[in-house]
Amino acid sequence: MALKFFQPIFPGSGNHRIPEKGCKHLLDMLYHTGHHPPASRAPNDIDWYFIRNAKELQEAGIKFKKREGSLRLFDVVFLENGTIEIPCLKIYDTTESLFRNLVAYEQCSQCKHLCVTDYITLMDCLINTQEDVQILRHSGIIENGLGDDGMVCSLFNNLGKNVILSHRRYFCYNKVFDGVKEHCNRKRNVWMAKLKHDYFNSPWALLSFLAAVALLLFTLVQTVFTVMSYFQKD
Repeated sequence: MALKFFQPIFPGSGNHRIPEKGCKHLLDMLYHTGHHPPASRAPNDIDWYFIRNAKELQEAGIKFKKREGSLRLFDVVFLENGTIEIPCLKIYDTTESLFRNLVAYEQCSQCKHLCVTDYITLMDCLINTQEDVQILRHSGIIENGLGDDGMVCSLFNNLGKNVILSHRRYFCYNKVFDGVKEHCNRKRNVWMAKLKHDYFNSPWALLSFLAAVALLLFTLVQTVFTVMSYFQKD
């Protein structure tokens, strides 16, 4: 019954049994039911705790997708095709208070892996504006039970204030952050994303682009034939 309390935010938690030993607090149950992500390697750069928001990442060609088949809320992965998969988070009126309690518990504990704090750091990076929330909502990653994307934005922007971050060696999403940064540092990915955004975002834009390419090719062919005919006369 105790674990069922967490089910609205942590799917599948009600299906686990409470360990006989090791639980020091009600919130500690989540750490014994497999909801924490596996440890990852240390980051490659100095700004290890920062990635750009969802809109900027989308403009750089990164896609967002709801992670299917995982009962762990913190099970976030970055795929080689440039997709960030994040399990669905259902946000209700009680979500903020539950996350604040989990973060407070972590901050007072001696845990090396601050899973909830790291998750808040990730979501705080992705969400800066209502448009970022909208992107994640349309991707199925967020279910907004509050009704206002601005409230979701404020929720994550405020949860991370005055919170001690994980040691860079134990940050749960090092691999995800490194993958995102590596993708964004490749100029080709940014150019292709910009090309799709500017010219392939609607049928009319695509037709205009194709017409411009056809006109350019026609002009080039005409120039070639003009030059060839000039030299043949000589």
